[in-house]
Order: sequence, then structure tokens, then C-alpha cells
Amino acid sequence: MALRDLAILGKANVKKDAYNKITGKALFAADLKFDHMLYGGVFRSTVPHATIKRFDASKALALPGVACVLTSKDIPGGNRIGIIMKDEPVLVDDKIRRVGDAIAIVAAETPELVEEALELMEVEYDLLEPILSYEDAMKEGAIKVHGDSNLHARKHLESGDVDAAFAQCDVIIEGTYTTNMLSHMFIEPDAGVARIEDGILTVYASTQNAHFDRGEVARTMGLPNNKVRVMQVTTGGGFGGKLDISVQCHLALLTNATGRPVKMVRSRKESTDVSAKRHPMVMKAKTGATKDGKVLAVEVFMTGDTGAYASYGPAVITRAVVHAMGPYDVPNVRIDADFVYTNNPMCGAFRGFGVPQVSVCHEGQMNALAKALNMDPIDLRIINAQRPGTVLATGQVLDEAVGFIDTLLEAKKKAAEVLDPCKENQGIGVGCMWYGVGNTGLPNPAGAFVEVLADASVNLMVGCADIGQGSSTVMAAIAAEELGLSYDDIHVVAADTMVTPEGGASSASRQTFISGNATRNACKQAKDTLAETASNFLNVPKEDLIFRDRMIYSAKDPAIKMTYPELMAEMKKWGKLAVGAGAYNPKTTYLDAKTMAGIPYEIYSYGTTIAQVSVDTSTGEVDVQKLISAHDVGQAVDREMVEGQIEGGMVMAQGFAVFEKIEFEKGKIKNPIFSKYLIPTAMDSPEIYPIIVECPGEAGPFGAKGVGEPALIPGIPAITNAVENALCQRFFELPLMPTEVMKKIRS
Repeated sequence: MALRDLAILGKANVKKDAYNKITGKALFAADLKFDHMLYGGVFRSTVPHATIKRFDASKALALPGVACVLTSKDIPGGNRIGIIMKDEPVLVDDKIRRVGDAIAIVAAETPELVEEALELMEVEYDLLEPILSYEDAMKEGAIKVHGDSNLHARKHLESGDVDAAFAQCDVIIEGTYTTNMLSHMFIEPDAGVARIEDGILTVYASTQNAHFDRGEVARTMGLPNNKVRVMQVTTGGGFGGKLDISVQCHLALLTNATGRPVKMVRSRKESTDVSAKRHPMVMKAKTGATKDGKVLAVEVFMTGDTGAYASYGPAVITRAVVHAMGPYDVPNVRIDADFVYTNNPMCGAFRGFGVPQVSVCHEGQMNALAKALNMDPIDLRIINAQRPGTVLATGQVLDEAVGFIDTLLEAKKKAAEVLDPCKENQGIGVGCMWYGVGNTGLPNPAGAFVEVLADASVNLMVGCADIGQGSSTVMAAIAAEELGLSYDDIHVVAADTMVTPEGGASSASRQTFISGNATRNACKQAKDTLAETASNFLNVPKEDLIFRDRMIYSAKDPAIKMTYPELMAEMKKWGKLAVGAGAYNPKTTYLDAKTMAGIPYEIYSYGTTIAQVSVDTSTGEVDVQKLISAHDVGQAVDREMVEGQIEGGMVMAQGFAVFEKIEFEKGKIKNPIFSKYLIPTAMDSPEIYPIIVECPGEAGPFGAKGVGEPALIPGIPAITNAVENALCQRFFELPLMPTEVMKKIRS
């Protein structure tokens, strides 16, 4: 049921990029071609930890058609990049820290020549002992990956009196949970093209954050930001894996050195080898409750391997700690976390930022607690659910749009309708989540520009990158709703740093909320000028005007009205322009460095998934049969897109729970291609029942909240708990590979 009387939001619109994608007209980075274009490639390390004793590119340079080979000595600006910490070299200048570190880059006339040149380059290493685990990193006297400590980040969150609370508990549940390293496996490998035109260095890239890319390229090249233009091209998926710099700086260096356009397209293997991964984590948990089911205390100690470089590690550890107790009102909380540097593959942002990992922990604990107390798992969660007025461990008071209980009830209702009575080796499991929208305790603003043109069509310019999730569609719908125009009236230009304002990353499920608010604010500014003109023409106070369905009319007397074309003619008559610039920054506070007290997010999304599975006890294979997933999205901007996010999230959750795992040995990935790294296909997909819950709120644009990452999270523990219930065994490590399941069955 809609929360407001809305003309555009809550309905289904054709996505802004649908026609070009369906007809094949959409150009991805690998499709771009320019006159006199060269091709680029990267010479990478084959060892995880070493210094370079000798590097020789003379044979490659002697090859006809090779335009240049560049090393760190050829970088005109800075040689360190990184989303939060600048710790990754563009080209190695001190030492190698992982398999795949970039040592040199080459430009040549054809892709074949690039490969031949890379084969001709020679390198000799002085090998260093690799750090390959948390335990190795924390050993006294261990060799350091960076600086003087392998401890990358440490966080502590505590509220209440945890020890006293445990002493009052009737039941205490303990468990140590492990989640492994995962790969995004986005369909389109990293790619881009760079060229120089009219003194502007332009990079066309498959990216999730064009404005961040611009800053990194500008610093690498020693250029002011306004001499660098980054344009996001059609992007074939990201899930967080295209937030880090991939080809952008290398392309800029090569095109600057040659004066010619340069294209670089990574192979699937190279893309998987060097793009960021999901952090593997180990979580030791203790949960205490009274005999009537009230959770009194939660204690968690978690460790994570961030790999060779920080990437989004500082954000992942912070978000994981804030969310570690789950969507529950727990008065006594103690959470500690350590992340370390190793010489393993780099880990960073991956749909959920650490919350999928901790959901396995807190929902595993809740499943075990429900069994110990002989309680219905949903009833247990309702007893402990966050609701308006809940005080979080950070001290924040929840004051709006807390729809967690609604998701529990809606999922339970649907389960009664569609789930089958369980047979032998079948199980039903519940998984829940909460997710803070936006960056954690940090400013993360976004902007928007809008102009209503003479014919009542609109140009909307936003910085947010549409990577398939539909942000351009969302912004168009919000603009149309605010201005009272049709969805088709809105043309969106997105993620072009020479045209659009800062939009921040398409990550943290932030764009609908933050860029959506910026878009609405820009439209309100333009609308204010329109309303002045309409007020004078209709002799109606501005506050009494309604803009809807390409009409402007009096709220008190709808017969007093004018059309949008009439309004724009009146605007022209008086020489007025309907333009607006809007921005929005979530109302958060920095978290205290010692206690983590503060307001990490302005709003939170909630979700509940109920899974039904069957386990083949002769093979250990898990068949995920049905998934019901209910999500509080505030206000659905486009119902079909929300349902699509939930469905896609559920399939990815299935992969996390039972399919996917990066296998690596001595820092080298052993399964970097699709034939070896298995992800769910359409043939594996279960029956999925997406449920949209709309919980009233005022913070988001028309009450909307994010759903991109929340869509994934609760399905993971729901599947795990369903397998536990099917076999009456607790599972502490994901994925649930057949070999591990068989061990439990035989035990």
C-alpha cells in the first residue's frame, strides 16, 4: 500500500538504459574506438612478496609496433592510490606486496603486440617471506607488509555492562563462524580508454565512482582536477569491485606518454586476480538471554584479512562492528575487531561491506538460541527487534522508519502460503538483517543540477554512476514526481565529471537516499521559480499550488489551472529560467575514535528472508528450493526494480551460502575464471518471493531508502539456518560445500 498519493513513484517505468541495452546499442568500454588508438597492457608480479632486483624491457621496446614501456620512474605526479588510505602504488617503486602488482605498463599497435611485449619483459626478484594469514601477520617479529605493523585497523564498541549481563542470563550460546574470500565475478571485466583532446585528459571507464577516479588520475598525472575528465560508460556490473582504480591511471600515463588514445581491457583472469575481494572473516560470538527469550548481552571478536592493500578495509571493519549484534535491541554489547595486512589478494568493497559476514554470525546465534529455548525463531526475533525508540550500542536513538517487525510478519505470512511441509532432510530457516544507508559516520554528500526547458522537458545532471541498478531511472522518477511532469520528460546525464556534480560512490546503498534527496532539492529550487510565475498568472498563493500530470492547479479549486507548456511560455515572457542546484549530506556524526559512539547513519533498511532447502544426504549437495524475502524500503521508487534487486540479491546469497569460494595458495588465486569459480545460474535459481514493505519516513526522498545491498544479506543466514534445521547440525563455515556437509552428516 502506497504511503503517499504519488503520481510516479511506486509504479513501474521503463529503465532509462533499457532500449540501448536490449538493442545492443549500448557501448561498453571495450566497444570504444578512436582514430590512431593504441592498446595497453600491464606487466605484473608473479610472487607475493619481494623487491625487484632487475627489470629489463629492452626486448619489448625493440619490438616493432611497441610505442612505450613505462615504470614508476615515468610517473609525473604521485605514485600512491587508494580509496581511504593511499597505500597502493600505481607502478611498484619499493616492493611487491601481492601476486599481480603492476610493475610496468606497455602501449602497442595491437592487442597481440601487447601480449608479445609482455612476454619479452624480464624481471628478477629478491624474495621476501610472505605473510599469508592473520596468525602470521600478528606473530611477534613478523615481516611487515606495510610500515611498522601488520595491524591494518582495530575497532572497539561497547555499551552497558556486558559481564554483569551474562551473569544474569539463563542460556548462553557460543560459536565461531568463518566466511571465506569471494570474488565479484561481474560479467564485464575492467576496461577503459583514455585520450587527450583540447588539453583535457579524458578517461572513459567502467567504474562505480567517476569523481573519485578523476582525483586519482589527476594526482598521478600531476594535473589540476579540471584538466581531467572521467566519463562512466555503460558498466556491466560492479557489486563494489569497480570502486577501486583499475585501468584508469595506467591509461592516463600511456596516453600522456604517446599522445594517442589508448585502450585497455583486462582478461577475466587478470580482472579476478587483481580486483578487490570480499574480506574473509572469523567471528567468535557469545550471546546471552533470559529463559523468556530476551537477549541481554552480545560479545563478538572478529578478525579479517584485508590483503595487500587497504582499499575499503577501514569502512568494512567499521560497518561490521556497528552491525555485529544484528537488528536487535541488545542493552549490553561488546564488539572487537582486528583487520590485518597480508600478502594475499586485496580485499575491499563487496555488496554489503562486511554486513553479510556478520549476519552469518548473529543469525547463526539467534537460530541456536531459538532451539535452546524451544521458541519459534520469528517470535524470538520479534521479542528482541529494533523499533522506534531503540537505543543502539553507538548511543543513537532510532526515531523513524524502523520496519523490521513488519518484514518479519510479512515474511511469516507469505511462508504460511507458499512453503511445503518439510519432508526428511528438508529444512526451513530464517535470516534477518539491518543496514545503515550511506557511509559510516562520515560526510558523504551528493549533488544534482536540473533545468526545465522551454517545452517542459528536463535535463537532470547527477554524479551517481548507474551500474545496472537503475539509479538514473530512480533520479528521473524522483524529479518527475517533484516537478509534476512525466517520467519520459526527464533526460538524465550521469557520472561525467566535466558536466555533473559530485555524486559519491555507487555503493553503501546510498544513491537512492542521498542523490535522490539532492535531485529532489534541485527540483525544489527550480520549482520555486516556476511556482512564483504560476502564482502570479493564476492569482493563487504559491503554497496552494499543486504540480502534477503536467498541470499546475489550485489545491482549493482545481478548476483554476494551467498547463506546463503555458507556464513555460509565461516564464519566457518574463525572462525567467527554471534551474536548480541541489545537494544532500546525511545527518550523521563522526564516531568517537575510542568508543565508536555517535550517529553512524541517518536511516537503516531492514529485511527478513525465510528459506526452504533440501539436502541430498548421499552427496552433501544443498538444493535451495524457495526463498521468501521481505524488505523495508521506506517508499518503493519503482516496484519492479525493487523486486528485481531482491531477486538478484537472493541468487547472490545462494552463491555465498553454498557455491562460491576463492581458492588461493601462497597468495595466488587458483580459480580465477568462471569454469573454476562457480556462481549460481538461472538453472540453480530457486522460487523467489520478493515482498516490498513500505515503512513511513521523512528522511529519504518521498521516504525512500536503499535496497541494493540489503537485498543480498538475509538470504545467506536463512539458507545456512535452513540447512542446520534440515540436518540438526550447526554449521560454522561458509560456503556449505558438499564435502563439508557430508562430514557433518557422517558425524
